[in-house]
Amino acid sequence: MVPFLLIDLTETLRCYGAWCGKSEEGGVVNRTRILVVDDEPDVREMLSLALAQAGYEVDEAADGFAALAKVSRYRPDVVVTDLRMPGMTGVDLLQRLRRIHGDVPVILQTGLETWDLCTAAEAYGAVTCLVKPIDVEDLVWNIEMALATRQNLEAAAI
Repeated sequence: MVPFLLIDLTETLRCYGAWCGKSEEGGVVNRTRILVVDDEPDVREMLSLALAQAGYEVDEAADGFAALAKVSRYRPDVVVTDLRMPGMTGVDLLQRLRRIHGDVPVILQTGLETWDLCTAAEAYGAVTCLVKPIDVEDLVWNIEMALATRQNLEAAAI
């Protein structure tokens, strides 16, 4: 397992577009479902644990094909995916997700500073592209901003 620092963000989370309430312990319970997709088990586990500690419901997939199998059964609120994975890249996954669930926010992550790929991914509708190692506070901020943007767009459409 990769060593990392978990930051207690549960009291500061704002819950956009998902049910939130207080747990029996008094902390915020966030029912936002995040799908973490990464071919590196240590990275996937670290992100999942950090996001679960931040109050999210987290599911994992080891590659783009496993992610597509999961989203055929349910609609995640946000997808956090690696950019470079064998078989299907994060950009390929993003394009396929757009066809299935057009408005699901997708946050890409990469171990390489591949700004050309990040720019291309953002052109396809990615929320942002973060460089590993991922700062958990930055990831949570991007998740919350993506949810807020989607909620505002849904409200405007009504």
